Amino acid sequence: MPNFNAYLDDFGLIKVWMNRNFYGGRSDSFYITGESGYLSELIITGVEEHENSIRYNLTGPAGLEFGKRYMIREQHGQSVPLEHRMIVNTKQFNDRFMYRGDDLGAAYSQTHTDFALWAPTAVSVILKLHSGKTVKPYLMHRSERGVYRARIYGDLKRTTYTYLVERNGRIIETADPYALSSTANGRESAVIDESEIRKIRDYPLKEKKTGTDAVIYEVSVRDITASQLSGTTEHKTFAALSQEGTSYKDIPTGLDYITSLGVSHVQLLPVMDFATVDENHPEKGYNWGYDPMHYLVPEGSYSSDPENPYARVKELRRLICMLHKHQLRVNLDVVFNHVYDVETSPFQNTVPYYFFRYNSSGYLSNGTYCGNDFASEKPMARKYILFVIQKLMDLYGVDGFRFDLMGILDVPTMNAIRDTARRIKPDAMIYGEGWEMPTVLESGLKATIFNQGKMPFIGHFNDYFRDIVKGKTSDDQKYEKGYITGDLGLSFGVLSALSANVLSDPYFKRFTTPDQSINALETHDNSTLWDKMRACCNNEDRATRQQRQRMLIITEFVSQGIPFVHAGMEFCATKNDNSNSYNAGDVINQIDWERAWINREIIEFTRKAIALRAKYPGFRLKTTEDVQKYVRLSVAEGGIVFYDINYTDAVNHINIIRVIINPTYDDRYYTFEPGWKIVFNKDGNSEEGERSDICVPRLSVLVCTR
Repeated sequence: MPNFNAYLDDFGLIKVWMNRNFYGGRSDSFYITGESGYLSELIITGVEEHENSIRYNLTGPAGLEFGKRYMIREQHGQSVPLEHRMIVNTKQFNDRFMYRGDDLGAAYSQTHTDFALWAPTAVSVILKLHSGKTVKPYLMHRSERGVYRARIYGDLKRTTYTYLVERNGRIIETADPYALSSTANGRESAVIDESEIRKIRDYPLKEKKTGTDAVIYEVSVRDITASQLSGTTEHKTFAALSQEGTSYKDIPTGLDYITSLGVSHVQLLPVMDFATVDENHPEKGYNWGYDPMHYLVPEGSYSSDPENPYARVKELRRLICMLHKHQLRVNLDVVFNHVYDVETSPFQNTVPYYFFRYNSSGYLSNGTYCGNDFASEKPMARKYILFVIQKLMDLYGVDGFRFDLMGILDVPTMNAIRDTARRIKPDAMIYGEGWEMPTVLESGLKATIFNQGKMPFIGHFNDYFRDIVKGKTSDDQKYEKGYITGDLGLSFGVLSALSANVLSDPYFKRFTTPDQSINALETHDNSTLWDKMRACCNNEDRATRQQRQRMLIITEFVSQGIPFVHAGMEFCATKNDNSNSYNAGDVINQIDWERAWINREIIEFTRKAIALRAKYPGFRLKTTEDVQKYVRLSVAEGGIVFYDINYTDAVNHINIIRVIINPTYDDRYYTFEPGWKIVFNKDGNSEEGERSDICVPRLSVLVCTR
């Protein structure tokens, strides 16, 4: 460790931290030296005493050149490199180095490949080309806006590479943050001929699915094909999920299973490169993928050959194209809020301190509770995210994105993402977790639920819907019931949930439009519905809890907003009370096809619920004005909820839909005007004939039309 460190924190401002073990931390003078004999005295403008060190604020030249080496020397004769630190967070730095070109990364052609890396604080960059056992270095030249460039002639289609970046007195070998692929475990970035990838045929999607027409199904590539019972010829890979014609007993599995449900969108848990699974030995580890490493590189543990950079890229495209063949849109779960390890991240390796947020004391912001927060508000950080979004849609055909911890990102960036995605696909879905997180960013700029009004057409997971309908989800609140799980005192609260939280007093208004409410009762996070009910409904037998599971499912599909299903919710999946199973392995996380077969009647019930929603547009109202106009909500004696949609549906020849929710242990009897039909009973079936006398069985949701 050096006896002191020197940081360039602004134009003309240098901060020195000197260890007290070195001359008591005292120095009366400092000066800066540079190339070609450059020297300048520094003025001490402030001294701050700390327990183990002393900090000096120094004023120096404001016009130091970027791309040059500088040393700070103190009175006892010791020198250290001047490190570019918080200066990269200044407006002047952004104005000087914001690069608007679209050529960063490795641009391949048969005759040559152009390499471009944004590294404005670097003093040199060497490109290392790897071809078999041969390694060749090439000195890159510094160009406009701090971009280092090299053009290498020849066909580099199968070449891999790294960069040697000299910055802040150190030379760091790093992967390329703009690379499209890599060797196993991200060791080397890869030159990719995109035309090879585009040869894989995509399939046109027949109709647009906008807003509330969507039904999202969340699944992990690994989990759905991990079990030997899945019937796939291989397991846990892109190729396994691409396989058609698989089944277990008399139910489809894998791709055919998802297709059979009737959902419109498949949300894949992270499929871009994550850090903690050894791609050469994926059986030795497990992770959901919220430990991001490279944002443009598909995860190698899901590929047939992690060492071959083309395998993972082709296989991910083939999977997405296969889902499109079955008219399933694909939303990718993306993790732009943090990286797994700052110090080994290509962002920190190329431009230290720029891509992450720091607090006023110079420490990394930790609003994610993962050790760092990505600085999406920085111009080049925002540009990077937009580039990734555009490339994933263009190269793979991705249809939308779910943002992990979206509240860490900033509002302007999220709006720019929406605009970028919808220019490519007008029906692109953008949604995420709008939780309030303690990141170092002004509250009004965070992409949270509280700021939803600033982000039109961007959806948020609606924790109000989840907590009111199901009950609180955290481990310390797992015994708390929701309305459907037995707390009838929440009957008035559930009215707001059913109406996508878009109605004003006396309801709880949370969203501007219905398509902003993502109604998820279960996600990969926290306990499954079944495990939750084992706690909060532990006095009930299995058959009773299964009936409540049906109620939860149909309630989600008749509610305004966008329904979201986590894989397994439709067959009472369990994680054996492991509420945070992100690294718990296949035994806990894999789709249990035997359990699916045992609970196949509930799967069929779910299919019918999805079909019901698709048939009746009254459940999919697109505007708040329509919800205000057509929806009427009330609570009857005993906590029974009535939910009417007075919507004239010429196709189905009806003028009103009536949903009656009875989470009590008693049957309820009502007499209405003549002409009602039951289109969805406790088993998900329609019943013949018209009637005025209606029985709503215990623990059921009845849907009637007239």
